[in-house]
Amino acid sequence: MHDKGVLAIVSGPSAAGKGTVVRRAMNIAAEIGQDVQLSISMTSRGIKKDEEEGVTYYYVTRERFEEAIAGDELIEYNCYNGNYYGTPKKAIADRIERGTSVVLEIDVNGADQVVKLFPEAVRIFVMPPSMEELEKRIRLRGRETEEEIVQRLAKAKEEIPRALDYDYIIINDIIEDAAGDLLNTIVAEKNRSCRKKWIIDEVLGK
Repeated sequence: MHDKGVLAIVSGPSAAGKGTVVRRAMNIAAEIGQDVQLSISMTSRGIKKDEEEGVTYYYVTRERFEEAIAGDELIEYNCYNGNYYGTPKKAIADRIERGTSVVLEIDVNGADQVVKLFPEAVRIFVMPPSMEELEKRIRLRGRETEEEIVQRLAKAKEEIPRALDYDYIIINDIIEDAAGDLLNTIVAEKNRSCRKKWIIDEVLGK
C-alpha cells in the first residue's frame, strides 16, 4: 500500500493573497520534490496559446460539459462569458488515490459543498493580518470602484468569522512565510496517524 494524497481546500477573503500564497507553495513543493499540485478545472472554452491540456485546464466541448453537469461529475461549476468552468470529481479522486495531494482554492460556500463530497479534506483559511492591510491591498490592485471596495470589505467581514469552521488559519503577512506554512500543513496532514494505519500492518507483517 501507499499513502493517499490530501485534498486541501484553501479559502479566504478577496485580496487576502490566497492565490499568491498557493502559487508560491506549489513552486516550493516542486523545488523540494513534494507531490502537491493545484486542482485542475474543466472548461468548455478553447485552448489558448501557452496553455496545455491537463495542466492549465481539461478542455471539453460545451456538450460534454453539460453532460458532466447532468451526470453529477463536478464538485462545482459556473458559467462565465458564455463558457463553463468547473471542478471534476474524478480527476481529484484519482490523484489523491495515487498519492498526490491536491490544493483546491475556493470560496467558503464552495468549500461547504466540497466537504460533503470529500469529508476527509483539510480546510485552510488564509487570513489578512488586519482589515487595514486588506483594504490597502484591494486599493493597490486599482481594479475596483469605491463602491466595489466597500462591498468587498463588507463581504470580507462576513467571511472572516467562517475561519473558525476551518482546520487551520494561516496569516498572510509575509508571502514566503505563509506559503511555507501552507505547504507544511499539507505535508503534516498527509502524515497524520489516521491516514497512516496501513503502515502498522505492513511493519508488523500482518
